[in-house]
Amino acid sequence: MEANGATARDRAIQFYKSIAPEPAKPGEATEAYKDIDELTYHLSRIPTFTPRPLKIIAVGAGFSGLALARAVHVGKLKNVTITIYEKNAGHNLCGYVKTGHKVIGARWLEDRQTWRITVNKTDGRDLVISSPGVSDGETETVFDDKCDVFINCSGFFNNWKWPRVADRSKFQGKLYHTAAWPQDGESNLDGKTVALIGNGSSGVQVLPSIIDRVKKVYVHIRSPTWITTSFAARFAGPGGANYEYTEEQKASWAADPAAYLEYRRQIEGELNIRFGLYIDNTPEQKAAREFGIAEMTSKLRAGGKEELLKAMLPDFAVGCRRTTPGNGYLEALCHPKCEVVWGKVEAFTTDGLRTSGGTTTSGVDAIICATGFDLSCAPRFPIIGRNGVNLRDEWLKNPHAYLSVTATDMPNYFTIMGPYSPLGHGSIVTAIEMVTKYICDLVHKLQTQNYSYVVPKAHIAAAYQKHALAWLRRTAWASHCASTYKNGTVDGELNSLHPGSRLHFFELLSTPRYEDFEWQSLCSKDLTFAWLATGFTARERNPTNDTDLT
Repeated sequence: MEANGATARDRAIQFYKSIAPEPAKPGEATEAYKDIDELTYHLSRIPTFTPRPLKIIAVGAGFSGLALARAVHVGKLKNVTITIYEKNAGHNLCGYVKTGHKVIGARWLEDRQTWRITVNKTDGRDLVISSPGVSDGETETVFDDKCDVFINCSGFFNNWKWPRVADRSKFQGKLYHTAAWPQDGESNLDGKTVALIGNGSSGVQVLPSIIDRVKKVYVHIRSPTWITTSFAARFAGPGGANYEYTEEQKASWAADPAAYLEYRRQIEGELNIRFGLYIDNTPEQKAAREFGIAEMTSKLRAGGKEELLKAMLPDFAVGCRRTTPGNGYLEALCHPKCEVVWGKVEAFTTDGLRTSGGTTTSGVDAIICATGFDLSCAPRFPIIGRNGVNLRDEWLKNPHAYLSVTATDMPNYFTIMGPYSPLGHGSIVTAIEMVTKYICDLVHKLQTQNYSYVVPKAHIAAAYQKHALAWLRRTAWASHCASTYKNGTVDGELNSLHPGSRLHFFELLSTPRYEDFEWQSLCSKDLTFAWLATGFTARERNPTNDTDLT
C-alpha cells in the first residue's frame, strides 16, 4: 500500500482507480470532473462510503493495543492494515503484533500526509525499559515504517521508576521493582529478610503475598493512606480477593453470551454508582471516610497493633490517593514478622536502607521497591507533529489532550488513556474499549469522506483543558496528598483524570463531536463533496445476505 514518496492523495487516487470499473459506463462517472481533478473523477465512479485503505501503526500490545487489534479483527475498522510494535518479547502474541520492537521516534511528514515511525529491534529480552535517557535492549537494527494513522497504546501504568533515593548501586542484595517482578520472585524470598518500600496499590498487594514466606520484613512507609475494601465487593472472592472463576462457569458463559453480558453489566453498575464519593463534601465522601476509619480500626485492633492507627489514618479525603483495596494488608502489618519503619527513605546502604530521620534497617537480603510509575503523561520518545511541535516537550510542560484521545498539531494521532482519562474511576478496561470505538469512528470518517487527516482545533483542546482543571478542583483528588494522579506531587495539576464520572466519559465518546476537529480534504475546497461519488452507497451496491437496505 505504501509507495515510495507517495502522498496520501496519490495513494487515494491509486486505490479509487483500481476499484473503479473500466471503461466508465454512461452516467456512472461525473464527467465534469475528468479534466478538473483526477482523484475526484475516480472517486465519483465508486459507491459512497467506500472505505479507502489505511495503514495503522500502534505502540504497545497491552489492554489498549489488543483492544485495537480486536477492532480490526472483528471488522469495526474495515480495509486497514495494522502493525502493533511491542518492545517486550517472550509473549505468544501473533497476527498484528511484532514483539521485540521498540518505537524510538515518530514524525509527521506534512508533504506526504503520513507518519514516519522509527523502530529499534531489541535484543529479545522479555522486559525492556522505555524511558527518556535510558538505554535498554536496543540493538544496531533500526528502521523506519510509515503509516496513515499512528496510535499510542503505551499505557499509563507502564513506565515504572526506581525510587529517587541515593546510593542504590551500593546495595549488595537482590533489588526488585513490583512492575518488573520476576516469575520466581516470591520463591526467591523464602526465609529471607526483606525491606519493602511503599504503601501504595502495589505495596499493599505485595506484603500479604510474601509475609508467610519471609523470615522478616521491614515495611517503609512515608505517608498515611486509606486501606479500604474493594469496589463491587459482592462480586469479589473470599476476603475481598480476586474471584477465581471455575471452568464450569467459563463454559456456561461461553455457551450463553447474554448471561455473561448481564453479569458484566451488574459489575459495571456497582462500579458506576460510587462516583459520588470522589466529590468534596458529599454524603458518599463522608460515608466512605467513616467506613474507612471503622474498617482500619477494627483490623489493627484485632491484630494487636492499634498504635499504628494514628499514623496510618490520613487527614486527606478518601480517594485523594489511588483507592487501595488492601486485602490482607493490615493483617500482615500486625504479623510478628513485620516491622513498620516510618519516614522518607533517604539512602540505600550495603545491606539495607536509611531514613531521613536516621533510622536504619540492616541485614536485608532483598529490597522490594513498590514505588510506582512515571505518570507525567508525556510520550517516552519524540513525536514531531505539524510545525515541528514535539509532543513530548509540550506535554512535559503542559499535558493536554482533547477528551484524552487527540492532541493539537498531531494529525491522525490518537492515544489510549492519555491526559484526562478515567484512571481513578474504576476499571479502565471498559474505558479502553470505549476509546477504541471512538478512534474507530474518527478513522472511518477519514476513510469514507475523502479526508487525509484529522486534528483537534487548538482552541477546542484549550477550552476543554480549562474546564477539566476547574471541575477537578472540587474533587477528593485535589486534596492535599502526594498521589499518582499528580505524578507523585502534592499540589500538581490533575492532568491525568477525566472531569466527570465513568458514564459521563462513556457518553461523551459515544457520539463524536466532529465539529471540534479540523478535517483536511484530499481535494480542493470547491471539491469537498466529491466523496458523495456515484450517489449510491457501498452497502446497496455491494450487498450481502444480511445487509439491511431499509
